[in-house]
Amino acid sequence: MAEALRTVTPEDYERFQRFLERCYGHGRGAFARWQPELFREDPEADDCHLMLEADGEILSHVGTYPIHLALGPAGLTVGGVGNVATHPDHRNRGYMARLMEASVGRMRDRGWSLSALWGDRQRYGHFGYERCGLRFVVQVSRRSLDRAEVVPSEVNEFERGDPNVAAQIIALQQTLPYRTRRPQFALQLTRDGVRVFLGPDGYLLSHGQSGGYLHVIEAVSPNDRLPELVRGAMDWTFGDGAELDFGPADADRMGRVVDAMGGWRAGDQGMLRIVDWTRLLQDVQPLLQQRAAGLPAASISVGCRWRDSVEWATVEWDGKALAVFPDRRVGRPSRPTDEVELELPHLTALVCGGPHPGRERLGLLAPLLPVPVHIPGLDHV
Repeated sequence: MAEALRTVTPEDYERFQRFLERCYGHGRGAFARWQPELFREDPEADDCHLMLEADGEILSHVGTYPIHLALGPAGLTVGGVGNVATHPDHRNRGYMARLMEASVGRMRDRGWSLSALWGDRQRYGHFGYERCGLRFVVQVSRRSLDRAEVVPSEVNEFERGDPNVAAQIIALQQTLPYRTRRPQFALQLTRDGVRVFLGPDGYLLSHGQSGGYLHVIEAVSPNDRLPELVRGAMDWTFGDGAELDFGPADADRMGRVVDAMGGWRAGDQGMLRIVDWTRLLQDVQPLLQQRAAGLPAASISVGCRWRDSVEWATVEWDGKALAVFPDRRVGRPSRPTDEVELELPHLTALVCGGPHPGRERLGLLAPLLPVPVHIPGLDHV
């Protein structure tokens, strides 16, 4: 049986869909409905699907999809891993492991410096992923909104496939310094279960509705009327409460919602993995430099160990500019460069945030972290 790793082609589209549906036990057309921007017949989309094939049969698949993040003055592309599947007749043969390793290499070749997935920690820990990052879920109820004297904003629900609505939302979302850049946003809005609310105070996207409770995956109000916008959507849906998802850089946006909240909880972003350590530092260099203002000059070389290899990168701050270099640097006799080596999952957690000890070992980098990575539910794969 001759095995081959390759990407999906337009000729594979139908049988590829049937393969995934069989692996997950889903009905016909499920993936195209849930993730239309990922399962469109387009060369760019096809190239994100890596499969293992033998004698004309698809055995296993791993998808890697670009998620473009704006992080204030910086930006990076995260490789979202999803739709990992092996045919029931061919499991426990190491196919998924081969595809995962190959997919990490492809992400690095494409310049994607970080990767994210949503899965089991023990399963994906074998590939260097760690559960980390920070997200906050703020809950409001009619009672909490009444107590804060929040009156509803005017909203209407709109057709998800309306390109004019998508354009309005994109313009509003671009007022956020920390956000996801979405080249296929019009398709993302048509995901099954997404509801679109729009009014003079901004927009709100929710997913489904359970027991009169709105699950808000994204809401933006440029005039700082987010609680009013949420209450307007609750009134439209006859909802009794709502929960809103925020990232670690959203403190200002959370302010008035927190004043009107009934409760909150914190959790992780998912499972993250550094793909290219030097490239990641270069991607976020503008953000790190901004945060370094006022700190004394310092430098540190950090080794990212994975299995039998170590990737080194050096960060130098001279009091005015922050520079990133590949490999180790010894510094000057008057100011030697600190040095530390950490395992890949541990370093990923320290860089992205979470309840992991040892950040002080990162010297100069310690007060500049974590990098506020936030991937809203609309962008999960």
